[in-house]
Amino acid sequence: MLGIWITAAPAVILFYHTKKDEKSFEYRHKKISYVIISLLLFFTTVLLYGSFIEPHLIRISHYDIELPKIVKPIRIAFVSDFQIGTYNHNDWVETVVKKIKEQQPDIVFLGGDNVDNILYNETEAQELKPLQKLAQEYPVYAINGNHEYGVGRDPKNSPDTYQGADMSIYAQHILENMGIHYLVNDLEKVTVNKQSFYLFGGGSYWAGKLDFSVLENRNEQIPTLALIHNPSFIFEQYPTDVNLYLSGHTHGGQIRLPFIGPIGRVDNILPKDYYKGLHTLSSKTKLLVTVGIGESGTRARLWNPPEISIITLR
Repeated sequence: MLGIWITAAPAVILFYHTKKDEKSFEYRHKKISYVIISLLLFFTTVLLYGSFIEPHLIRISHYDIELPKIVKPIRIAFVSDFQIGTYNHNDWVETVVKKIKEQQPDIVFLGGDNVDNILYNETEAQELKPLQKLAQEYPVYAINGNHEYGVGRDPKNSPDTYQGADMSIYAQHILENMGIHYLVNDLEKVTVNKQSFYLFGGGSYWAGKLDFSVLENRNEQIPTLALIHNPSFIFEQYPTDVNLYLSGHTHGGQIRLPFIGPIGRVDNILPKDYYKGLHTLSSKTKLLVTVGIGESGTRARLWNPPEISIITLR
């Protein structure tokens, strides 16, 4: 809102002087004044669009990914970063649930930061209640992000890391009561369309909770998928025999400028090329990063609308 006032108010004042104050610079140099007014109003329009319109425009992104031993397609709906509490609430979750159901997935994954948790508030987790409608129709799996733990910066690279209240256990309790499978460094064998794969749900990388050791328990030759909130884990040691990693966290930078890319950087580790989309880590391993469905820090998105990723495994 501050940016809107900073651009709109001067435009109005300048326009007033071009019409009413014959002694003013604006009145005597109307062409220059109109150029300045136009620029100010352009930025006002961009700010209004980025703050109040684009954050409500949901994009459906489609990805086809080939995995070994998948014969009949499996359709996954993947969303991350609801950030419920500061800007988004129950009605936004309801909207997202409706959009997911329209895509008719076979299974749904939630990639963490489901609550914003800037200040501990249990109603944030309770506002996720519409997700129960998904759990009544599809298998739904969820993991923690850094916000569930109250961690707001990378502790390894930011001296100003804030540590809020830990809501992870409470958020897990609420979602499990809705019928959602909650994974915290857990491994499950999932069967969809009579085909099986391993699903690993990792703990928060920033909170120091990520532990891959359970992956040693795999004893079948079936594909492995992994939900890990923060994609920066790929710049440390990680299992290279996972077929597909699914991450969020970056919000795509929230604001993305042409030729520049993401403006909102999450840490000093992750290159901007990894802030969204599908990436090949090796001949056997891919990473998909969704731009998320909510906002954090500032309620703004530009050239980067909220996203539901629909992944078809073949």
